[in-house]
Amino acid sequence: MMVGFLMQLLWKRALKDRFKYVRRPIEDDEQVMRNKCKFGHRRGQTKKSAAENRWDEIQTVQIKEEIVYLEGQDTEMDEHIIWFKQEYIKTERNWEEVDKRMNKTLEARRKMISNKAPLKEILRLFPFLRCPYQLFREFQLLTHIDIYKKTVEILEIYSENILTLYSVRNNPINVMLRENLKQHTEEDILKYMKMTATCLLLPDVFGDDSSLFAAVNEEVKVLTPVLEVKNPFSVNTCEFALYVEKEKLAQLDDCTMALAALLAAFRVFGIQCPKRIHNTFNFLESLVLEMKSPQSLPKKVKRKLEELECLNI
Repeated sequence: MMVGFLMQLLWKRALKDRFKYVRRPIEDDEQVMRNKCKFGHRRGQTKKSAAENRWDEIQTVQIKEEIVYLEGQDTEMDEHIIWFKQEYIKTERNWEEVDKRMNKTLEARRKMISNKAPLKEILRLFPFLRCPYQLFREFQLLTHIDIYKKTVEILEIYSENILTLYSVRNNPINVMLRENLKQHTEEDILKYMKMTATCLLLPDVFGDDSSLFAAVNEEVKVLTPVLEVKNPFSVNTCEFALYVEKEKLAQLDDCTMALAALLAAFRVFGIQCPKRIHNTFNFLESLVLEMKSPQSLPKKVKRKLEELECLNI
């Protein structure tokens, strides 16, 4: 009982930071550290050993051999790519320098994406696109929109209305939400659960294929960007991840951040949205991305938007 109580307190405290983005370390730090320990690395070392220096030399040579040269690429670009690869495996990164170098390489990166370069190749050369912060930042460089902030705002506005829609009243996600709400009274936990349910219900609200949006407690089966969600309403075991081409791209803090990352992935990697999820993304683009006026929306989406806005009045 005491352990469970303490876990809930810790989880509740963590929720205070849920709705603001904090840069995360690499999701598999433990594995990185195990790999680095093979070559004499120890956390907190100030001076590299001879083995580490030798490993750095070998790694640099290997990275140079791996680089697939972009058309018009120069020595400076080579240096940026090598630096990204070396910095990415560090447990403590120079984020200010990462930002600068990502700015400098934006044009080359966009050229690769517009030329339909394989996603694995893009991520191999620019591994920081796996970090949610850099994914959001790339989106902002392209659109001048803070995708995470907008996602939070829109879900806070529409969450209660979406959850009360007749069309999703008996949806398994809504049923699961109601059962879990009975177990908690803390306002921040209740809000978190409701916003999670809102995210997961969006495709059902617009009559879309929810399997193209999120795999809830299931294996990811689609190639296009999709969310993997495990135990969405569990205090201690909820997990959210973004998958692209059935490979995990990023681990995320909560469903709101996961939704923002899903939206960003389509735009950043130039991936066409599947038709069976179009209505959901048209809705999100009109409100979150501010890229479409309500008049240009499909009739079904426009009617649903008007219905939700009427409930707000």
